[in-house]
This record gives sequence, structure tokens and C-alpha cells, in this order.
Amino acid sequence: MPSRVSLRAIALTFLKIGAVGFGGGVGMLALLRQEVVEKRKWVDDNDLSTAVAMGQMLPGPFVSNYAEFIGYRLAGIKGMAVSVVSLLFPGFILILLLGFLYLRYGELTAVQKSFTGIQPIVAAIVARATLEIGKGSVRDWRTGLIALFSAVALFLRGDVLMVILTCGALGILLFNTCRCKACFTILPLCIMPTVYNLVPTLPALVPKALELALVFFKMGTVIFGGGFAAIPFLQHEVVELRGWLTIREFTLAVALGQLTPGPVAIMSAFIGYRVLGISGALIATVGTFLPSALMLLGLINLYEKIRSNRFVKAFLAGVLPGVVGMLFFSTVLLTRSAITSFVLAVIGICAFVLLWRFHVEPVYLILIGALLGLSLS
Repeated sequence: MPSRVSLRAIALTFLKIGAVGFGGGVGMLALLRQEVVEKRKWVDDNDLSTAVAMGQMLPGPFVSNYAEFIGYRLAGIKGMAVSVVSLLFPGFILILLLGFLYLRYGELTAVQKSFTGIQPIVAAIVARATLEIGKGSVRDWRTGLIALFSAVALFLRGDVLMVILTCGALGILLFNTCRCKACFTILPLCIMPTVYNLVPTLPALVPKALELALVFFKMGTVIFGGGFAAIPFLQHEVVELRGWLTIREFTLAVALGQLTPGPVAIMSAFIGYRVLGISGALIATVGTFLPSALMLLGLINLYEKIRSNRFVKAFLAGVLPGVVGMLFFSTVLLTRSAITSFVLAVIGICAFVLLWRFHVEPVYLILIGALLGLSLS
């Protein structure tokens, strides 16, 4: 499966995505597609839809799962490791810096103002990705129906994993040419490790580092639904149960997860830093992202054995237009939260035109958006 691309090229590309990847998983999916599908042509949209399907089936943050699949596709296990480390590195460093500044000075107004200018840019990036993928994947009434179903289901607060699986099932129903009565599909699901419970307070002899590792490894193993789904779990574990953070500090951690580039779950680094310094940040980050990476590796090996199966092909044919529906849903939500004034609307429209008509690099637009945000009152 791996088609060799140099580790240096993979590292630089995913560092770039990680540095400008605002907007959570779907916002980063749009950037990921631009870099590895459109610009470098390392993979195609079918590979990307496979990454999305697998990423949604696993616990933990979605976008890191996407990156790991593509990294493996490009350079095997080494590519998988390099892609996810590079993707997370910019956000990890920035959230440590912001955590230090907050704990030292207690003020992050400039960061919040710059994010105001970045939001309409992210909405424009996702809107462009929706149109680009839609042109290639919504070709007839069947793919249009799947895309419409995906968008409507998400607007009605459907679970993302169930939406993706249903889109795949619709693909089997609509695209599979087999008409035998025995038709069935085997969806590759991971066997989850036994769910374990941590007692409210571990014995005093157990180092805090181990306790911290267990909390975040548990989260990375059993929490489905991406970074936002982990918020209630973490609040219970680190605020109510252990008192490692105050509710104000935990709220800040959630905000920084959205203000910084990379997956929202990078907020784990701030929590770890607050508990045990830089070593705690590393422990929390590894605990959050490692479990799903190990599961993905097993899922990829299974996929290699069944990828030519007609049911699997039909399933993935349904997932791709489902991704279009996801992106449309995200575009609407991002636009609604980002465009809160006439000036921000103008910024978003100009960004979309520059992306669509002139193919301007998103990184430049994000930097401009940050500067404009600082100038806004």
C-alpha cells in the first residue's frame, strides 16, 4: 500500500497543515485535501474518503486519524508517525506558550482578537473545499441523495460516526452491482480494550505522572466523537474528581483548544502542563493520540485484505459524497459563528474569492486574518 514519499516532504507538509489548521477537524480536512490531493497529488479523493471513514470509526481526535492514514499510505509506519507528530507539533508548542503566559500574566486578549479575524477565513476555506470535492464526487442523483442525507442528518444533530456508516451503507445499496440475496457487508470495527474505571484517588505511592497517563490514555481509548466529545469526560476527571484544574482553568483549556491550530483535543497539552509542567504536557498528548493510532494500524492491515471487495468499494463510494455533506454542514456552522459583523462578512467573501478564483495559499490568508483581527475593536 505505501507509495514512497520522503519523510522530509511529509514532515514539512504536515507541519504546514498543523500550523495553519484552524477550525477543528473539518476545517483541517479542507486544508489536508488542498495540500495532499490538489497541490501534491500524493493521494486522491478516494483515499481521503477512506481516511475519513476509518478516522470516524475510531476513538480519539478525527483529524490525527486522517493524517496517520495518509502518512501510512505515503511511507508506511514511519510516514504515519512523522505525519501525526508534525501535525500536532505547532499547536502543542503554541498551547504551551499560551499556557505559560496565562499562568504567569493571566491575559490572552490579543490571541482572542486575532482569532476573530481568522474565523471567516476558515469558513471560506471550508466552503471552497465543499465545492471542490462536490464537483468531483456528487455526479448523479445517487451521490446527490447521499450528500443531502449527510448534511440534513448533521443539521438534525445526528452522530457523525453513524452518519458516515449510513452513507457507506447507502453506497452499498445504490452502487453495489451484486443482486444475490446473501449480500452483506462487514464493517471493519476495532475491538475496544476493556473499559476500565479509575478510582477517585489512586494510592499515594503511584506517581502523578502515571495517574495523568492513565486518565488521558483512558480518554483516548474509549471516547468517540472527536475532541469536543472529550470535554465532559475531562471536566469530570481533572476538575471534579481530582481537582487538578479549577473550572475557570478548564474553560480556558477548552478555549485554547479552539484558538490554537490543530485538533481541539490539543487542549490536553494545556491540562498536562498545568498538572506536571512540560513532561505532563507530553504525557497527556501521547495518552490522547496514541490509542487511536495503534487501533488504526490494525484497521489498515484489515483494510488491505478486503479493499478489493465490491462491498467495500461500494461502501467507500457512499462515504465520499457523505464527506461533502459534512463539509457543507461545517461551512454553515462556521459561517454562522464567524460572521458577526459587516467587516467580518467582507473578510470572508474576499477570502473565498481569492481562494476560488486566484488560488491564493490559505496560510497567507490566515496570517492576514490574524492581523485584521488584531486591528478590530
